Amino acid sequence: MIRILFQGDSITDGARLKDPASRWDLNHQIGHSYVFSIVSQLGRRDPGKYVFINRGLSGDNVESIADRWQRDTLDEKPDILSVLLGINGNGKLDGNYPEGAEEHVARFESGYRALLASARAENPALKLILIEPFYLPVGERGETYGSFRPVFRRMQGIVKSLAEETGAVFVPVQEPLEALVEKTAPVLKENGCPTDPTAYWLWDGVHPTEPMHGFLADLWLAAAADLL
Repeated sequence: MIRILFQGDSITDGARLKDPASRWDLNHQIGHSYVFSIVSQLGRRDPGKYVFINRGLSGDNVESIADRWQRDTLDEKPDILSVLLGINGNGKLDGNYPEGAEEHVARFESGYRALLASARAENPALKLILIEPFYLPVGERGETYGSFRPVFRRMQGIVKSLAEETGAVFVPVQEPLEALVEKTAPVLKENGCPTDPTAYWLWDGVHPTEPMHGFLADLWLAAAADLL
């Protein structure tokens, strides 16, 4: 069987049960994020082919995840490792970082690269899937989007570059998401939905709604098809 491990922050976490003593409770191990949608589709399509493991943890970034990387990644001995990181870190999503933007970006790149290097060192045959972090200017966060966006775009570019550097599958999200918002805005209006089209997909600009988790799963499955 192929072991697929999902790593990341709250977007991946999906309120999964984390106490090892709860591993018997199969209803709550995967959580309710895009991971659940991926698992439900692959598990139904190819029964018994995969072992699915979710180790996403709310609030994590490339630096904090290093403290649990051995236990929650390397020791799980995945054949395929999927990672979504980038939205968390110092600062308040407003483009103002205590250590400065340049240092923030540099730490993100070096930290992310170190994580991937250790995983490949543990298993040279490891297949990697890197998901592009994403964001939308929803509500009050839209007011600071102009200053936050340039730094975040650089971080998105780093994830893409690391995917190319490591031979990983890259899952683009930002542009498909923005296109989705534009495409569905008139549909939402026609259906009488009062929700802001951006908030319909990312309710706070960061965290996906149920429809967005499904969309993210579709993007992942399409990008990763050759690995599966």
